[in-house]
Amino acid sequence: MAKKVSYDNAFKAKVALDAIRGDKTVSQIVTEYSVASSLVSKWKSELLANASIAFGQKKLDKSPEEVEHKLYQQIGKLTMEVDYLKKFVAKYS
Repeated sequence: MAKKVSYDNAFKAKVALDAIRGDKTVSQIVTEYSVASSLVSKWKSELLANASIAFGQKKLDKSPEEVEHKLYQQIGKLTMEVDYLKKFVAKYS
């Protein structure tokens, strides 16, 4: 029984891009990269289906804990401002 081969994402992208370009036929790509034609078709369709993610996905700059901490700081600051304004209004009304 043949051993299952695992391909990395960079290799899959390279093969799929070759298929999308159309410079080579699928059989030429299969021969060049030694992969099955069904894999070439599958990787090509996956790349086309998910291409928008490459341009639209935002990376998280901060961890959720950092974001939560910043939000709690903002809540604390706003609470202090509200308390100050309530005292100010009570003092002059």
